[in-house]
Amino acid sequence: MVCRISSGYCLWLMLVSFLISLVLLIAISRSHKSQNGYFVPSNILKLPPVRLPSKGPGFPPILAYWILGTQGDGKRILKLAKAIYHPRNQYLLQLDAGSSSYEREALALAVQSEKVFKAFANVNVVGKSYAISRMGSSALAATLHGAALLLRINADWEWFITLSAYDYPIMTQDDILYAFASLPKDLNFISYNTTSWKQ
Repeated sequence: MVCRISSGYCLWLMLVSFLISLVLLIAISRSHKSQNGYFVPSNILKLPPVRLPSKGPGFPPILAYWILGTQGDGKRILKLAKAIYHPRNQYLLQLDAGSSSYEREALALAVQSEKVFKAFANVNVVGKSYAISRMGSSALAATLHGAALLLRINADWEWFITLSAYDYPIMTQDDILYAFASLPKDLNFISYNTTSWKQ
């Protein structure tokens, strides 16, 4: 069948065939999701349900931990996260620009392979990073950025704690939660060391 483009019937026929093709493409793309360039059925990609801790009077507080490291600190950060882990808390692990993208990916994979981290979905890893100088204002900016990311992930925490990969707990998380449960929520604890070059 040959039509003239100016014919209304031919335009209508082309529009209908275009819409049918579009609907078929949308239906096919929704039934599959892309992961690493491969297509897998959507029913395989189910995420575990997020378990939210109870909050309010009579319940322990929820702490948000931001743990920072640099090149070679991936395993040390993971060890620290396991040592201070509690299902109530939120954790954000970050390797600065001194580490490679491979090391950040390895840390993310290690976090995903931990069953308890996966079950409560409360440990996250910063994918991209930036240079952080411990002596300059970038350390403060990174801390504020870490707090902002934790608020975006889940804002249901009362206390924000920063740790480096070289820190290690001397108290259990249950003891820390018990201690913080009796404190007013409007208190802040800031550590500041004055050295001669800062004066």
